[in-house]
Amino acid sequence: MTNGGGGVPDAVNDVAAGAVLVVLRGNSASGKSTTATTLQHSMERSTCVVVPQDVVRRKMTWEPDEAGRINVELIEHIATFALARGLVTIVEGILDTRRYGAMLERLANAAPRSLFYAFDLSFEETLLRHASRPLAAEVPESFLAQWYHGWQPLEFTTETRIDASWDLTTITERIRGDIAAARTDGPGR
Repeated sequence: MTNGGGGVPDAVNDVAAGAVLVVLRGNSASGKSTTATTLQHSMERSTCVVVPQDVVRRKMTWEPDEAGRINVELIEHIATFALARGLVTIVEGILDTRRYGAMLERLANAAPRSLFYAFDLSFEETLLRHASRPLAAEVPESFLAQWYHGWQPLEFTTETRIDASWDLTTITERIRGDIAAARTDGPGR
């Protein structure tokens, strides 16, 4: 069921059966965005939506990362919309537990299948990865230090922990396999 406003889902019951929620969390420069884009491009066109926290918060709403801001709700609405269409929906970002945890739990409860992954890298590894990015010229290491929060598990689910030993191929193959298994096994977390 949708509201009268152009097909936007009314409720969590509107989620389509083939949908899979994939959440990629971790500190800045850990590889979340690269992984999300690689996953999306490895799938058939129009079957996967990426919802990047940075784009929603910094570009669409131009907000600071603080509690009570509308970017959290907007991420949830975009993801719910994509799930209602039966899409693989990748929500990726730092997604600090204190500000985004409740929203992620609602999404997990709404999705017929949900998969959670957390990049768990040392601050030293974060700095090494950041130095190789074009954004390194714009974002000083001091900002990374402010944003770094270490391992921050979600209380409502088990996250697959990704450490520095996983390369991009290993990560994407694992997640693609998990998505295929989730679709085969049916609903559940």
